[in-house]
Amino acid sequence: MAFTFRAAAPQILQGVALIAALAGVLFWSSLLLTSAESNAPLAARPDALARVATPALQWFSNQPVTMDIKVSGVMVGAQGALAIISINDAPPRGFLTGERLANGVRLLAIEEAAVIVERGAQQSRFNVSTLPEPPTLPALTRP
Repeated sequence: MAFTFRAAAPQILQGVALIAALAGVLFWSSLLLTSAESNAPLAARPDALARVATPALQWFSNQPVTMDIKVSGVMVGAQGALAIISINDAPPRGFLTGERLANGVRLLAIEEAAVIVERGAQQSRFNVSTLPEPPTLPALTRP
């Protein structure tokens, strides 16, 4: 019994389409998976410093995050001292001592009128926001 190869038009078209799809995948993967090197030095590129502050780069890097911290208040609860902190103008949240605020940023200590935040090896002190003294009101009763 001899094997005879018969190819119909739909089978040939299917084979050509499969080969074209494989060629496209190989072509685009070779283009997309190779890194494009720049000849410009890092300091001369204008976007070099702008890329450092992108959220994705901060998320995957080991560098401490730059953030705007505002301390609204401190109080003592059942679990210890609690600091009410707003980070990057987000709604204020309560944080305990030792809790992580962001990547590489930790609440080191809570004091009566300030909190101490550790960013990497650097410690920063943030005072509790206080309201200005209210104006004195006149007496509303007759003397």
